[in-house]
Amino acid sequence: MTINTLPTAGSLAAPRAILMVGSKVIDWSSWDAGHNGIYEAGTVSIEVAAVFADWAWWTQQTEILVDVYVGFPKDPLNYSASDLTLLQTYRIDSIRLNAATLGITLSGRDLTALLTDKKIDIKFQNQTASQIATYLANQVGLTPNVQPTTDLVGHFFTLDHVSLQRQQSMWSILTYLAQHEGLQCFVLGRTLYFGAFGSQLSNQPYLIQYDPPNTDRPYPTCNATSLEFEHDLTLANDVSVKVMSYHGMKNAVYTSVATSTKTAKRIERDADLAQSVQEYSFTFADLTQAQCDAKAQLLLGQISQHELKMEAKLPGDTIIYPWTPVLVQGTGTPFDTTYEAARIRRRCQADPPRFEVSVHGKTVTDAQTVTLS
Repeated sequence: MTINTLPTAGSLAAPRAILMVGSKVIDWSSWDAGHNGIYEAGTVSIEVAAVFADWAWWTQQTEILVDVYVGFPKDPLNYSASDLTLLQTYRIDSIRLNAATLGITLSGRDLTALLTDKKIDIKFQNQTASQIATYLANQVGLTPNVQPTTDLVGHFFTLDHVSLQRQQSMWSILTYLAQHEGLQCFVLGRTLYFGAFGSQLSNQPYLIQYDPPNTDRPYPTCNATSLEFEHDLTLANDVSVKVMSYHGMKNAVYTSVATSTKTAKRIERDADLAQSVQEYSFTFADLTQAQCDAKAQLLLGQISQHELKMEAKLPGDTIIYPWTPVLVQGTGTPFDTTYEAARIRRRCQADPPRFEVSVHGKTVTDAQTVTLS
């Protein structure tokens, strides 16, 4: 099952958007809003159709939060923000005024910026990851939606416990903890989400159906307006990741090698080249053997994700987010697979009306075998 229905019914869509600063509705001419993966801040650029009298109000603001609402209201001539979906809340970093056109350009990031811009050096001793996430969310005024964890940070990663005592950004701490707990961490609206939200966030894929040319139709069809692929031939080889660590307290050296084998799905080539393995080596301080194994697996997955890439432009909607898998079918090639959205951008224009979504995806790791040694 997919979150979009194909073929479409062919009904006329009337997308609408409302941008608000508090209770003030912005008279915009275009905007470009992004989600840059679930571990990064999204950005926004807004063109405000302004008159000179508006300059005074904008330049007097010291803190600007813009709520971006978009959707397909039943009555496109009579609607409010409650009829639309809150896409994201953005904090404006800069205002640019054009003296010739009187226009105003707003640039900013989502409220992840509240966490990326603030560094702390608190010693989080004997606390769980969820306790830390709740504390940090409250510190910057975000509403915490945090699922409880049980392991003490200092218990499952001695080195991590030490590193959390150094001054670093709040966001670095949160994403670090989320990665090693196997959880999601992202900001949506004014809420920090920290946990496994598979049951709350739809994990059904968005389907991109490509139909190649045939004898009756000498051109391809697709529900995407643009669809491009990229294949990294270096990562198409077998990939091996070696992690080495000297643990000072234990006075021991630990090594772990994680290897993904893709031989069965590779095209036959020269015998020498067919045996090639792309090797990566990393060195970290004070990891145990179990931590070396976990780090090797993590790095292997991150590297392998970039073998196949996809970029698509789609009609505008509010159902694709960084946690939405994107499934491509119909090409008859290895590009028919599931992609993880690395970057999503929505662009909306008032005149002439236009609303589209672009998705940059990378393959979800699906190596045939993964071994540790």
